[in-house]
Amino acid sequence: MTYQTKSEIRIVNGETFIISDPVGNIHQKGNRSLGFFFRDTRFLSELILKINDQDLSILSAKEVNYFWSTHYATLPFESIFESHPITIIRRRAAGNGAREEIIIHNYKTEPVDLTLSVQLDADFVDIIELKSSQDPEAKPVIEINPEECQHIFVYRANGICRKTIIQCESGAQIENKKISFNINIPAKEVWRTCLTIRPVWEDDIIEPEYLCKDLDENKIFLHKSLQEWLDRVPRLTGHCSILSRTYGHSLMDLAALRFYIAPGKKPVIAAGMPWYMALFGRDSLITSYQCCFIAPDIAFNTLRNLANLQGNEYNYFKDEEPGKILHELRFGEKTLLGKKPYSPYFGSADTCQLFLILLHEVFKWTGNKEFVNEFKGPALKALYWIDNFGDMDGDGYVEYKKRSKEGLDNHCWKDSGTSMIFSDSRLAEAPIATVEFQGYIYDAKIRLAELAEEVWDDPSFAEELRNQAKELKRRFNRDFWIEDRGGYFALGLDKNKEKIDSMTSNMGHLLWSGIVEDDRAGIIVKQLMSRDLYNGWGIRTLSSHDRGYNPIEYHNGTVWPHDNSLIAEGFIKYGYRDEANRIITNLLEASQYFDSRFPEVFAGYQRTEVDFPVSYPTSSIPQAWAAGASMLFLRLILGLEPDRKSQSIKIDPYLPQVIEDICVENIRLFNKKFSVFAGKGRSEIKLSE
Repeated sequence: MTYQTKSEIRIVNGETFIISDPVGNIHQKGNRSLGFFFRDTRFLSELILKINDQDLSILSAKEVNYFWSTHYATLPFESIFESHPITIIRRRAAGNGAREEIIIHNYKTEPVDLTLSVQLDADFVDIIELKSSQDPEAKPVIEINPEECQHIFVYRANGICRKTIIQCESGAQIENKKISFNINIPAKEVWRTCLTIRPVWEDDIIEPEYLCKDLDENKIFLHKSLQEWLDRVPRLTGHCSILSRTYGHSLMDLAALRFYIAPGKKPVIAAGMPWYMALFGRDSLITSYQCCFIAPDIAFNTLRNLANLQGNEYNYFKDEEPGKILHELRFGEKTLLGKKPYSPYFGSADTCQLFLILLHEVFKWTGNKEFVNEFKGPALKALYWIDNFGDMDGDGYVEYKKRSKEGLDNHCWKDSGTSMIFSDSRLAEAPIATVEFQGYIYDAKIRLAELAEEVWDDPSFAEELRNQAKELKRRFNRDFWIEDRGGYFALGLDKNKEKIDSMTSNMGHLLWSGIVEDDRAGIIVKQLMSRDLYNGWGIRTLSSHDRGYNPIEYHNGTVWPHDNSLIAEGFIKYGYRDEANRIITNLLEASQYFDSRFPEVFAGYQRTEVDFPVSYPTSSIPQAWAAGASMLFLRLILGLEPDRKSQSIKIDPYLPQVIEDICVENIRLFNKKFSVFAGKGRSEIKLSE
């Protein structure tokens, strides 16, 4: 596929990310998401480069690496038969702050005099307010420091102080919201300068990681943390290019989304760029699960950070209750002023279940009993929340109803306001017990029973948990099943215990959890792979036969890679490997149209009706659990499982037709390094030196 310049260029590194147009400019003309962001705050809302007061014409632009972009431009063409002899190159790197090198080539045979100007502005808007177009509390003031070649925006409101320092090199003229250079470039020569952008958080001046000299594109430049990441994750080779390309891009996406929620803490994975560059409980838990065999340290860090922030009081503004695992943690102005509840916010009714599932998954892949013992307290608190606060009316099912006026209406993974609908498109009323919550509870209790038995030496507690799970499975298969339309599981139960009868992808998560009776598994697989739900690229969130279906509505007809990855594992658990491989193959094919990456979500149009998978308008990319889908797909294709007793691994490969063979090296588990090979009719495991 040919390379095309994107409509947006996105680079990210930890808490810093930059979104610009292809020329490299930041402006607010039709796209309010452009900007230089740090800690949930937009520190620059305008950065527009002009030559002789003319806008630049794009030649090409690319994200060279997740933290580094290059933009090639020229001046407007005088006619379609003439090209301008001036080329402008912008090289930009994000990391804490940012640096940008500006290079101008004069290809004329005579000198040129040019005026380069950079228009600047800053609004310090809280990122959660961008979509609602609300303004910040105050307007910034401008300070000019010509001696230090600095243009400074200063924002103060309600005890909060933020600054953006734009540092330029000598020779610049600094005015109100503008930096300019009058330059003379000899014939066939080059002129260059460097801009440095430093955010200031209270009194802390954040120094960018990179120097302009680091941005020489002729150098192979990998910063230390990225190199360490690539050194410790598995390497994929073989005749499997469709998988290896997406796997490689997914590794880089996950590296890009690592950040620190506080000094001294271990890094965690942000949910996605641009809107979700923060710690999200559900997203981080599922991503950690998907990646457990390639990078168990992600799971360790996720569990530690979430346990440290576990709910310990009743706080209706934050939807907090004792033992609850958070939904979202933010650092923006509205949160710090107490106007938004994200400090953290607890509007998720599945994070406790997922916390327990991940704790067991870590034990499964590492055998680390010491770590599991360390988390016995948080695990039991999460279990207590499930059985008491989660079950709001004592019917044995977890349900939700928001209490915070600033909170989310829906506390499941489909958390948009219109996702909980009946087949006739009526909105369900809370409290709502979604179908996947109950599957997660079943899985969590089965897994926790194993920990109780093997780690905590409490067989009676293990037996109690297994009995609870068995009874839940019996009641669930009775109360959530619908015989109509060939048989399927309801989306959930509403406040009147009426079955929410839309047909959705949620029931695929039940196969992942294991709560479905064996005689119904085939029915569910058939429904999910029918044309109503399967669009040829993946499983839609909502059946096209339901009245509320819309292929470009966030949760009502789109395709989500992470959703499909969990469903594919569920298929395999019940013996449907051909169907799982079809999902994996078709999604890998779709990823090739997204630069070999999985976006957060894409449109649900039928494959036979479109020439390629259609983008969702505001999809996050990079996005954590979308990237994590590649990791889970690799494990599923290999049939890779740990063997704690022998401190080894085992494989049962079942390769899709598009993959001839796979070699995976550097699998680090049980303090050993393994490599595996899987081909048609042959497979082997080796212990590496």
